[in-house]
Amino acid sequence: MAHDVVVLALHGMGDHDRTFDVALKDELAGRLDSSDWARVYYDQIFYQDVLQPNQRACWTRMKTRDVDWTTLRKFLLFGFSDAAGLERRANVTGSPYDQAQQRVLDALDRAYNFIGAAKPVVLIAHSLGGQVLSNYIWDAQRPNPRQGVWKGGGPPSSDPALTRFRRLKTLKFFYSTGCNIPIFVAGLPRNKIKAVKTSGAGYNFQWKNYYDADDVLGWPLKPLSTSYRGALTVDKQVNAGGGVLGTLAKSWNPFSHGQYWTDGDVLRPLVRDIRSLLP
Repeated sequence: MAHDVVVLALHGMGDHDRTFDVALKDELAGRLDSSDWARVYYDQIFYQDVLQPNQRACWTRMKTRDVDWTTLRKFLLFGFSDAAGLERRANVTGSPYDQAQQRVLDALDRAYNFIGAAKPVVLIAHSLGGQVLSNYIWDAQRPNPRQGVWKGGGPPSSDPALTRFRRLKTLKFFYSTGCNIPIFVAGLPRNKIKAVKTSGAGYNFQWKNYYDADDVLGWPLKPLSTSYRGALTVDKQVNAGGGVLGTLAKSWNPFSHGQYWTDGDVLRPLVRDIRSLLP
């Protein structure tokens, strides 16, 4: 059966492995009709191993001292070193910034090579993943970016459809959950805080952001600036997880930050949007 839509999931900060998206994939497969799911090309974008070996070595050294709150400490060490490391020396070829963008490009190439056409794309990014994808789209939209895979014109190709697909010009929905973009732009004056373009110059997609008020790493995005207010289609507060997990989330902990991808308030519109792209 032909695949009619590409769905790509990107993890956030923390010590992840390649099972990070199992719950999301299972939820989507269960909520879509089997015939609809068969037409979805699903893949993950995994970049954690760009920094993970150094982080794990550092964590091992830190554990030689007597410290409390080890679970929280580990989450913060991996999470915030992700954020710092991925932005460092962004203009240097082979930097973590560059490598993370290469993982996005690789996933797009896999999809294009498998399907053989530039199909509509849905991106689902959690936490720091929202910043990674925003950077990728931002650079792809610039005529002469100074960093990332689009520096110097980007990867060569004689296929205009592939180039368009790589630049995410077939992107239709961008979902960000527990997004922490404000951490990266808060030091800028408001008029300098710019969002990616969701329309114009070959782009036409909806950006939907979901955050839990009790998740200190998840933020609304519209208040950032006039640019973000115009770029976001949805900027919605949810109770990530609900039930017992929702109760736990009232006193923030790393576990609550990871509950968006099994939350009905996120999954219902996501499934509707995927279904809307199926002919």
